[in-house]
Amino acid sequence: MMVHHKCLTRKEELLAGILLLFLASSKCYAQSFEVMPGTQRIFIDAQYLALFNNSPGFSLFSRARATTEYDEQTTDLFIGAYLNYTTKSGFGGTVLGRISSFNSGVDVGGHYFKANDRFMIYALPSINLGSELLYSWFSILRFTPKLKGDWKLYTSLELFSAFVQTGHTSSVQRIRVGVDKRGYQFGLAVNFASRGKQFELTDTNSGVFLRKQF
Repeated sequence: MMVHHKCLTRKEELLAGILLLFLASSKCYAQSFEVMPGTQRIFIDAQYLALFNNSPGFSLFSRARATTEYDEQTTDLFIGAYLNYTTKSGFGGTVLGRISSFNSGVDVGGHYFKANDRFMIYALPSINLGSELLYSWFSILRFTPKLKGDWKLYTSLELFSAFVQTGHTSSVQRIRVGVDKRGYQFGLAVNFASRGKQFELTDTNSGVFLRKQF
């Protein structure tokens, strides 16, 4: 069973609304929208990538994510904006502002980013700028080789792990395997979640996904 967190406060809802308004009004280089109905809950994810100048350079990667239970009026929300500066080597620095159903804050870290028509990798170790030591690892890996005609293979692996001074607190793995035709992607999906120092598996949500890349 999924562990529920407290609902967003009025202040956090206001900050989330301001961030969403900013993202909607910005000129995006790429964006996507995914819906995943699973065995336990529905997962929705919207992602945006805005480039401020020619690559390499400054970019803004942002996402709004929601998970809704079938049997309860409970929704977990996450909104994050990743301000990146990437060098020609693919390495660079990141400032992350995030708001979620259980906390909010600002993180800083270093990332690695590379992308072409066949693959994409983004990896970010970061540390929270707060009174309590909190550091995390976030990465997205995609492999999309051509198959035949307009069809491509679509595979994606997303990893997130958070740690404090005493060790591991939580991790998430999201796996997608399917096909792509002209920006429409669909196939099988599974989300895993684990908690505690022993990385104990606490939740599995499997199903199908439909994703549109603009």
